[in-house]
Amino acid sequence: MKKSLLGCGLLLAAFSAEAQITTYVLQPAALEGALEFTWADNWGATPDLNDPANTIQGFAAFVDDGTEADSLGCNTLVNNAELDGKIAVVYRGTCEFGLKALNAQDAGAIGVVIINNQGAPVAMGSGTNGPSVTIPVVMISTDAGATLYNEILAGNVEMLIGSVQGVYEFNLHTSSELASIPQYSAMPGPLANAINFSVNMGSWIKNFGSADQSGVTVNCVVTQNGTEVYNNTSDAGSILSGDSAFFALPAFTQATWSGYYEATYTVSSPNADDFPSDDTFGFNFYAGDLFAYGRIDPTTFQPRAEQHVRATLNAPSFMACSYFSHPNASGYKVEGIYTSASKSGGASMDGEVLEARIYEWADAFTGWNDATTNNIVLLQLGEYFYEEDLGAQVVYVPFTETFQMEDNKKYLFCSYSPSTDVFLGFGESLDYTRLQAELDQPIYLMNDNGTWGSFTDATHTTVGAKMVPADVSVNDVDRVELTPYPNPTANVLRIPLKGMSGAATLQVFDLSGALVMTDKIALGGDQTLTMDLQGLANGTYMFRMQFANGQRSDFRVVVTK
Repeated sequence: MKKSLLGCGLLLAAFSAEAQITTYVLQPAALEGALEFTWADNWGATPDLNDPANTIQGFAAFVDDGTEADSLGCNTLVNNAELDGKIAVVYRGTCEFGLKALNAQDAGAIGVVIINNQGAPVAMGSGTNGPSVTIPVVMISTDAGATLYNEILAGNVEMLIGSVQGVYEFNLHTSSELASIPQYSAMPGPLANAINFSVNMGSWIKNFGSADQSGVTVNCVVTQNGTEVYNNTSDAGSILSGDSAFFALPAFTQATWSGYYEATYTVSSPNADDFPSDDTFGFNFYAGDLFAYGRIDPTTFQPRAEQHVRATLNAPSFMACSYFSHPNASGYKVEGIYTSASKSGGASMDGEVLEARIYEWADAFTGWNDATTNNIVLLQLGEYFYEEDLGAQVVYVPFTETFQMEDNKKYLFCSYSPSTDVFLGFGESLDYTRLQAELDQPIYLMNDNGTWGSFTDATHTTVGAKMVPADVSVNDVDRVELTPYPNPTANVLRIPLKGMSGAATLQVFDLSGALVMTDKIALGGDQTLTMDLQGLANGTYMFRMQFANGQRSDFRVVVTK
């Protein structure tokens, strides 16, 4: 199986595991601290921020392209004197990231900070002009930009962007890439109990300071629904400057998994840390009605999308899927998925559609390293129509009917977009790279215009599946039972529609999920719909009929010639 980036339209920015890279406010003192950020590490000529020699430090100034206040930097800048030798600040929107950065570079800026206009920092594609950019480019969040705004206008904000390795005497570091996390971020409690679910606790600690350190410890505290249920500290150890060491803690498990858990690692030593912003790292876990890998929102208990990406811009379709298999899966049904999507530049999602899909990953393999994608079969569908702009917000997409799972089968819970410019929700603050290598199990797959694969970095989909016990009844009043005949069939299919009136949309999908036929139908009387299937190859197809009154029907048809 190809475990690589499927396209180059949008590459993902990742925090380096080799150096301590930061976007840090040095002054004013009241705002000092590290900012959440992404950086352009894949544009071709942008500097490698892992190298301390490429670290920049300077005062920040907003760009002005002569168009309006808070201009977006899409035209030649007119305030070169204010930007020369400084870090240019510009808002996201209208034009490509690469063009904004190149205009700032041409004005004499030593670096660029792009403020996202729609939430957390996201991955930045280079666009047409990105390969000509030779200065560091980072993105920070909407909230961080709002906090810094007035101080940047006043000329008071000094920033450092890049590696701080060796800059401080005492500087220990932990992060998502270094700390142990659970195999999942959410799983129904009974399913977790059935496999004696536990978390191997501990963290690698890196010493980025110029001084050797001894007496280093790692502590981890876990709370369940706000009550402390785990508090352990590692044995003390020493770490030479520039080196790292693993600090083990006892495994964390529960006799009965239930509710919401939060864990926080904290690294300590006898010396006060000169760069304390990365001395802690946390994860959470939810044992409720959800299965997911993405970080859980502590208010909604839904997976939180931290960035929105797609493999290739302008490709006809993109799909992201979470992997699931369990020896007791038959005790649960899947009702729908949680997912999110957005469009470039904050364009409205109104009028777009997302599909929820379940596939069986029927390839025979033992683990991630020998996995193939030759036999992935579509099992169930659902749709979500955006009737307002809910870009970047989590939405729930129910399936047309609940799906009963089977023990030990391999499933993919997927969010699918047929649009060329819709980006799907992914996570980045949890790093499954080491865990996936240790367990040799898949985390997710994506499908870019019909081709299965995965990104090369720690990015993971935030698609979450809502699961309910198999004995819970579900109201299917909107579901219509239709019995097409003959089935199997060679060339002609008849679908009795007695008593149905109004209009309907018929869609036919093959088992890969590709739409192979669609039709609009006017209903009335004792109509029987006769379909010519001569154009369909041998195989099994999923038919979906969506009626104007909100009812629907799904059925399978086997074509044999």
